[in-house]
Amino acid sequence: MLGVDLGGSFTKICFIGKDGNKKLMYIPTKIEDIKNFFKSDESGKLQIEQIPEDIEKICITGGGSVKFREFFETLNPKPVKVDELSTQAFGALHLLKDRSNVRVLGPDIQNFTPCIVISMGTGVSFSYLSQDNTVRHVGGSPLGGGSLMGLSNLLIQVNDFDELIRLASVGNASTLDLLVSDIYGQNYGNTLRADVTASSFAKASIENKTAPKEDIAASLLQAICYSISRGASAVGRFENVNCLVFVGGFLSMEGNIPESLYKAASLFDKILSLVFPENHKYAGAIGAALKAFDLK
Repeated sequence: MLGVDLGGSFTKICFIGKDGNKKLMYIPTKIEDIKNFFKSDESGKLQIEQIPEDIEKICITGGGSVKFREFFETLNPKPVKVDELSTQAFGALHLLKDRSNVRVLGPDIQNFTPCIVISMGTGVSFSYLSQDNTVRHVGGSPLGGGSLMGLSNLLIQVNDFDELIRLASVGNASTLDLLVSDIYGQNYGNTLRADVTASSFAKASIENKTAPKEDIAASLLQAICYSISRGASAVGRFENVNCLVFVGGFLSMEGNIPESLYKAASLFDKILSLVFPENHKYAGAIGAALKAFDLK
């Protein structure tokens, strides 16, 4: 069974064989790359070089499943389009089954549902996943991976995600970010610690500062993470859940992303647990492949 999640920047692919083993792949979401990957043999049947078995069924999801619909309709077997938010959530739920491959920041947690699933792609979506596995779209943010890389390209001419993460990991965001301590000289009451960011990039204007690429990358990454995490925290509070599960292609266990997300989320919500499963970027593709089994 094949699940394909066509995101705004990358297409994630999950093949689940007859033995239950998964093969995970990804390619850019560009029509030339998609056509080169999804090829047909002489009989017209889909033949993917990296997958030796016959493909019985394909489920596709994500924005590209609409954008490139005409191409996918030429494939044999013909793909079935499935709902993006539910496949992301069900894929995340599948990844959470192996607790040894799950990282938790904040209080330890025994049950991962109910939760808010935060899909960090080119944009960001928030979905509520209940204990009975129903899914409901509850929000999102336009400030996501696309914003991160767009601003990175404009500010420091870095358009590679891994390189940006590397730069940010050795940078110092406080070179450019105005902290509570810069304003008050200390903590603000019992709610805001001195090291909390009051305004991202503000020192570039107030102090007319310049900074190396590493510090700009660190400030930019933290600003985007703070925006996503505070939004997710507010949704979690509204839905009365304490578990936030992060998946998506613009999430990385390297660098400062998990810590930045947790720092922002725990600012006013100490009871929140932030959960990061391994293979997080394939959640949508895995969910789509599992859906293919349901449709068999």
